[in-house]
Amino acid sequence: MKKLFYLFFLPLLGMSMVSCSDDNNDPENPDVPGGDVPEVIVVSDVYALTQGNMYSNIEGSLDAIDLKTLNINSGIFKAANGRSLGDTPQCMAVYGSKIYIGTSQSNTIEIIDKATNLSIKQIKLADDPTHGTTPYSMICYKGGVFMSMYDGYLARLDTLTLTIDKSVKVGPNPDQIALYRGKIYVPESDGMNYPKYGTTASVVDPETMTVEKRFDVGLNPRQFIVCDDCLYLLCSGNYADVESMLYKVNDDLTQTQICKAHIAGALKNEIITAYTPYSYTPYTAPTYSFVDAKSGNVSVKEFETPDYPHSFWYNQTTNTVMIGSYVMDGDYPSYTLPGYVNLYNGDNFNLLKKVTLGSGGPAYFAEFVK
Repeated sequence: MKKLFYLFFLPLLGMSMVSCSDDNNDPENPDVPGGDVPEVIVVSDVYALTQGNMYSNIEGSLDAIDLKTLNINSGIFKAANGRSLGDTPQCMAVYGSKIYIGTSQSNTIEIIDKATNLSIKQIKLADDPTHGTTPYSMICYKGGVFMSMYDGYLARLDTLTLTIDKSVKVGPNPDQIALYRGKIYVPESDGMNYPKYGTTASVVDPETMTVEKRFDVGLNPRQFIVCDDCLYLLCSGNYADVESMLYKVNDDLTQTQICKAHIAGALKNEIITAYTPYSYTPYTAPTYSFVDAKSGNVSVKEFETPDYPHSFWYNQTTNTVMIGSYVMDGDYPSYTLPGYVNLYNGDNFNLLKKVTLGSGGPAYFAEFVK
């Protein structure tokens, strides 16, 4: 059973990370209408959200990593609120003075005060399924938190009223969205329709919340990535004879195949990827590639790699690269033991520190924008 879990479930979890600009600096949407923006107490530079493992009754966790000291404060939501985030914390965004967390199995949006870690509001999506119930990824734009809902919607949460006020129907099982040149790009994975999967993506106007166009992509589109004003798309294939690939999206929305990849993330002007062939045999060490965002040229770097990566993040302010990783349990990565994050210097990829996460499962990162 462990081998089957390794083969099929890992690709569904190995996603990249989300960040947002700060609505404290957005004149269209300050946190306090008609008043001064309150001072926000900065307690860390980056949040790490771990999913836990619902099947093993392991809670997810919200941790805070200080990029100056490279220390981690684990379980800050539960410590402040005396309860868990719910089943399978799936996505997160930091916007203005608040943190937004979506759980895909408990079907909630948790809105948290960034200064105190206290919950301001919990939205129970099942109470009103009009805009979707299963949050999967988040981005922020002009006073809204936009969420792909895995049951087929792109929804908008107004950061002043703290309500979901708009949505648009998109293709089945939309995954990791991205904002590119004022439009939201939505990969329509159709991930619940195994073994067929989807082959389309949508472009949504966030102002009108309408689908402007739908275009053809590779099999099982999972994640749009923006780097150096270029757009990339990770397609996971069918976990068998169709390989997981990274594509560069051209201006006419055609795509150029770049390299095999199972996870990917944006650095300053490169895309970092990791690729591990799917197999019933024990662990195979991932191979890493670095893709120049402008040219699409692929190179390699020698660095101290983690055990089994599940996520990437880059903090431009401190020039720090973060790679989240599972720990190994014998010949296989463990989905129940707490993982860790390797922090690297962004120039030479020297390992700065390894910090243990507060819970098992893959991690998603979001940073303070000061």
